[in-house]
Amino acid sequence: MVVKLDYGEVQVSLKALKKLAYIATSQSYGPVNISSDSFFGKLFGEKEEERIKVEELDTGKVVVDLYIEVEYGVKVTEVAKNIIENVVHVLKNIGNCEDVEVNVHVTGIR
Repeated sequence: MVVKLDYGEVQVSLKALKKLAYIATSQSYGPVNISSDSFFGKLFGEKEEERIKVEELDTGKVVVDLYIEVEYGVKVTEVAKNIIENVVHVLKNIGNCEDVEVNVHVTGIR
């Protein structure tokens, strides 16, 4: 993703956006951990940050897919809404993304 400034351009990598999404998710209420969407990822244990998928479309839209496990007894819709709001806020303000779509996939309850 390229951000144009007055004196030039700044290239923001998808890895940096993934780190921002990870921090925003971990600071949200409700998720126990970020889980893997693949069987081998669960089996061999990826880092939590690597379990977030971030891609930039040709239109400039940034799409974030989060796979999480939540605590037992929390309202899943409220947790997902809170995570979406936090990730969108961080990516728009810190990452300078204009169009952000966040998809939260709940893979389990602990």
